[in-house]
Amino acid sequence: MSHLQMAVVEKGPAPEGNKQVKQDQTSVSHNRILLHDSITTKTSNNQKDVQSVTHQNSPASVTTQGYMALCGLKAQQPSETSSSKTRSYQIKEITETVTTSETTKGGDKKLTGACSVSQNLPEGSANVQRFIRFRFLDEEVLRKLELGLITMEQVQALLPQNSGRPTAIVGIYVESSKKKLSFLEAAEKGFLAKTYALELLEAQAATGNLTDLTTGQILSVSEAVERGIVDAGMKNRLMEAEKAVTGYVFKGKKMPVFQAMEERILDRYQAKKILEVQVATGGLFNPETGVRVPPSMAVGQGLLNKETLQSLCDPTSSLKGFHNPDNGQKAYYSDLLKACLYDIDGGVFLFPFGERHLTNTSPVSSHRVSVVNSGCGTEMSTYEAFKGKHIDKSTYLFLSQQESEWNERSTVDASGKPLHILTDAKSGRQLCLESALSQRFLEPSELESYRNGLLSIYEITDLIFSRMVVVEDVNSPIAGLWDITQKKRVSVFQGFQQGLTDRATALRLLEAQACTGGICDPYSGEKVNLSEALKRGLLDESLNQHLQQFEQAYNGIVHPKTAKTMSVSQAVQENLFPKDAGIRCIEFQLLTGGLINPDTHDRVSPEEVIQSGLVDKATVTALKDEKSHTKSLTCPKTKRKITFKEALDRSMYDCHTGLRLLEAAKVHGLGPKSTLHYVLAYQQTIVNT
Repeated sequence: MSHLQMAVVEKGPAPEGNKQVKQDQTSVSHNRILLHDSITTKTSNNQKDVQSVTHQNSPASVTTQGYMALCGLKAQQPSETSSSKTRSYQIKEITETVTTSETTKGGDKKLTGACSVSQNLPEGSANVQRFIRFRFLDEEVLRKLELGLITMEQVQALLPQNSGRPTAIVGIYVESSKKKLSFLEAAEKGFLAKTYALELLEAQAATGNLTDLTTGQILSVSEAVERGIVDAGMKNRLMEAEKAVTGYVFKGKKMPVFQAMEERILDRYQAKKILEVQVATGGLFNPETGVRVPPSMAVGQGLLNKETLQSLCDPTSSLKGFHNPDNGQKAYYSDLLKACLYDIDGGVFLFPFGERHLTNTSPVSSHRVSVVNSGCGTEMSTYEAFKGKHIDKSTYLFLSQQESEWNERSTVDASGKPLHILTDAKSGRQLCLESALSQRFLEPSELESYRNGLLSIYEITDLIFSRMVVVEDVNSPIAGLWDITQKKRVSVFQGFQQGLTDRATALRLLEAQACTGGICDPYSGEKVNLSEALKRGLLDESLNQHLQQFEQAYNGIVHPKTAKTMSVSQAVQENLFPKDAGIRCIEFQLLTGGLINPDTHDRVSPEEVIQSGLVDKATVTALKDEKSHTKSLTCPKTKRKITFKEALDRSMYDCHTGLRLLEAAKVHGLGPKSTLHYVLAYQQTIVNT
């Protein structure tokens, strides 16, 4: 049962007069039927020349581009050569009165507020205009809808948090039994502390989402207490939290959370907790109108200011107000929500509890489990659930945003050919649309649908991943690091810059890459030469200079007199290559599959190496004896000294690239290194080598 009811009286030029629309909901934007009933999806055939743009959240255009980027929609503009026609709109002043009423226990309704707005009114799409008036959407969205640049489904995707389903966490999912429990049931059975259960129930109350898991009904605090869903002893605290939806009464006026905090009616720490919850679950409540407003638009309505919004998840200005039910560690509510499962049996979010860590992102699995059906114990990825029609597109996009953050950028290859690169800012994965086309992971018609806005950026990436067959590269050196805290791939060089590994280890790992096929790009899976690696930020100029001889070890060392190309082992024997560096190259090559023939780049097994005399038997025997290996690396995860062989053994194959990644964690207290710090550290490394 909702806390608020809203009646909307719309005045327009229609001859039939005014229409009154009653909505029984917490947020007017929950009624997605409005979109279906009044929008005719337009697909323009003359939009093929629409240029692709970068999908990024830009602070300068957060209201439209930020939300479109969040939902994987392209903020496309007609190209200069496009034959599409731009429609001119006449601006009309239209007044819309919004009357909110709250139903009392006796059934009486009392007026709680009214507001008037004015907006541009092009023909048709009347209910989209209503969303614009409530500032859920920007006028630019309506313009693109009218031009056919985006579809009705994409407009809905801009409001994923307002799809009519609860967005707060309402219980836990027990991985062992595949069943769901309410927080109080979980506390009674010893799964989590009762104090944790209470703080999560307060979060539910602060979003108007106290849910009865057995029936799926949304209840007020009073109703929940009456039905025994929550303990009577919790009533006062939950009623206080519920004011975040119904309003804090001050001088006869109902105030939202932020204003109550500013007026010192509400404790600042508690207010920030509530604001963080509301932002994480979709938007801030305006108790005067009963409308839930997306965070970026709430600032313009005085429900929040930019400084507070930016500080909500900043450890320096805002403490983590919740506890992870699984391990008891302090956490932001947004982080807990990202770790949740969406239960299609009831359409609710559940926090997973157990040993399997279902929602953890891992380099060995392309998709995490993020959707379950607790009724039958089915577990699946978001894309699997969407393709199986277990969830709708709006829910799919909302869940995809919790797992990934895809952007598109344009670049050119060495020949000047344009390339379009999709990058997941969260995991570090990269895809090239042109490569996907050439490898038949993507059809031209599907790319066209993506360009025309019929497929979101999340759909196009999931489509490609579902068709890719990644083979583990058994000859791979350590191609990059897996940041176990950020759940993200990083290159070796960036790992050093970010404090994940020390300078000596980074140098050795890059040497191994250079002498076994090229510097590895862990984001795309490519192995590139030094000049290209420098362009991509996988190296800096100092490293580039140092690694030149290691690249020579792969391509072959040219004899100065005979002009014959020699392997690194031959060059060492001829004293044409530094012995220490040469021995390391031989070790790196043999441990990753065999000595490399510079003419063919084929691998030569250790046995063949001995028979051909390329390397003496003593050297090969020493390399096979792990006890004789030098512990020249520091494990990026444990910070203990290890050998290169041990690093290979500890690595895992990335399901995205097939290359080896090594787990890494930042030492407490070490932050990103400055450029000066890196230069000094590198110079010291050169001295030591």
